[in-house]
Amino acid sequence: MNKLTIIGVAILLIVIAVFGYIVVNDITFNTASSNNANSNESVTMLSMSKGGVTVNYPSNWVLSQATSNNSVIAISKESAVDNLEVGQVNIHVEKKEFSGDFESFVNKSYTNIQADSAFDLVSSGEVSINNEKALEYIYTSSANTGVVKQHKALWFERGNQAYVIMYSAPIDKYEANLPAADYIIEQIKIN
Repeated sequence: MNKLTIIGVAILLIVIAVFGYIVVNDITFNTASSNNANSNESVTMLSMSKGGVTVNYPSNWVLSQATSNNSVIAISKESAVDNLEVGQVNIHVEKKEFSGDFESFVNKSYTNIQADSAFDLVSSGEVSINNEKALEYIYTSSANTGVVKQHKALWFERGNQAYVIMYSAPIDKYEANLPAADYIIEQIKIN
């Protein structure tokens, strides 16, 4: 076999492997662009689907690593991603199986958290997101590094699966990034 045939076969195998990975992991990427009527700035919207969750997000946010084993998708503000590709200002979606009553399952999670002095529950209650009922918990946490973060968790029920959409940011960046986070959260679709 000549050298070109071997290289051609190798490239073909790599292409098949990449497409196979994308199909097996149910990953799709889409982009859309629009011009902001109030400026000359062009805004690019990106879309990512994985594990039954679709997220539409602006191009100044990027896919990132999640710190939770239950995470389906994680995105972060591009300017706030650390060297481990973990976003300090981020939104991630988790999926957890549960049995019994959904509200009891969620409330128990926060009862356990409140026992830890590193966490402080700010508020909780029922909210409506895109005409769908969700349980909302807002709390702060302090890491052993001294960083205090504020979190907004929105819980949705799908059969025996609990989905939580979590927005987290250092407390001094939380309010400034909240409008963008709320917009992205409203664009998330759980299939």
